[in-house]
Amino acid sequence: MFKFIGKALAGVLLTGDARKAVSGGAKASSKPKKAAASASPGMPQVQQSEAITKMQAQVKGLITEDRAELIRQAMRVRAAKQTILADLSDDDRARLVATAMKALLREGREKKE
Repeated sequence: MFKFIGKALAGVLLTGDARKAVSGGAKASSKPKKAAASASPGMPQVQQSEAITKMQAQVKGLITEDRAELIRQAMRVRAAKQTILADLSDDDRARLVATAMKALLREGREKKE
């Protein structure tokens, strides 16, 4: 289920080229990550900083500034919602869950009519 949601969100948030890069590189990227992780402790500082700069340049091509700002805003909204939910008492949280479940169950019935 989480894979489905992840793919759906990727389709919304990523461009077509980025989706191809992620889906094509997902299978092959697991081995290079292990190699890079084992090579990084022995990697000189200059090479490491060059590699970081190179990767940052590649990322800039995938995500536009507008999209990055939207992601930052969404993360701030999510953090605010998490703070509000964390402050709820157990009783209030239970009532909120019950209300949400009722609303979701009612939603399907209203559309059939």
